[in-house]
Amino acid sequence: MSAYVILFWVFASLAAGGLLIGLCYTTRVSLPSWLGAAHGMAGLFAVGAFFIVNLLHAPQAGVLAWWSLGAFAAGVVGGLLLFRVLFPGKAPIWSMMMHGSVAAVGLYLLYAVAF
Repeated sequence: MSAYVILFWVFASLAAGGLLIGLCYTTRVSLPSWLGAAHGMAGLFAVGAFFIVNLLHAPQAGVLAWWSLGAFAAGVVGGLLLFRVLFPGKAPIWSMMMHGSVAAVGLYLLYAVAF
């Protein structure tokens, strides 16, 4: 199993967790306050690991791997700005959808690299 396949499953599990957080938020189900921070920190760790993998395997992966990394990095920075700076208490639904769409683009590009 290549490093890109492992990264794909890591980011897919983070996306599933983010979807669960968003669904619980929209249905007003209370979640632990640390869950959003853990989602963000895991995303930041995964982006760092993705950067290292890209540096080590860049000639084989090509340009799509870097575009995918850029999309995930934009998702992490956007999530930080949207949920910790602009809307620290209750974020609007459109901000969650925007954050998730950027991550979905990154996941789609990573799928093209991994498989």
